Amino acid sequence: MSMRCPGVALLGVVLLVPCLLAQEKAEEALAQSLKEADVIFIGTIGKVEPLSQTNSIPPSTSGRVSFKVGQTLHGTVPEGATFTYTYKEGTTKNMELGTDAQVLVAAKGKGVFVIVPATEANMALVKKVLAPPK
Repeated sequence: MSMRCPGVALLGVVLLVPCLLAQEKAEEALAQSLKEADVIFIGTIGKVEPLSQTNSIPPSTSGRVSFKVGQTLHGTVPEGATFTYTYKEGTTKNMELGTDAQVLVAAKGKGVFVIVPATEANMALVKKVLAPPK
């Protein structure tokens, strides 16, 4: 029994490290997107209106999405809070159009490129990104 424990612990570490590295890369990508945004706010998705989809594999979808704005964290949300979106199925990160919960939204111009759940971890990342440099 004592011989198996080190093997199990080692297996746990081997499986955990890639997950942590992937999570760290995803967080870095989200932080970079937030830095590039003109406007960042918390809200709920009002209406998702797909307008076009390519026949490629995987398909790319474009459309409009509207939001009910709760709290603006950076910039000014345009009147109507409606933005365009584009994503490629299975490859576009940080674009969760199907959630009913509160979301963190980042947009540049008229296009939205981040829609993620407004979790404590994501909110902490926004505060870190928006904090003045030391």
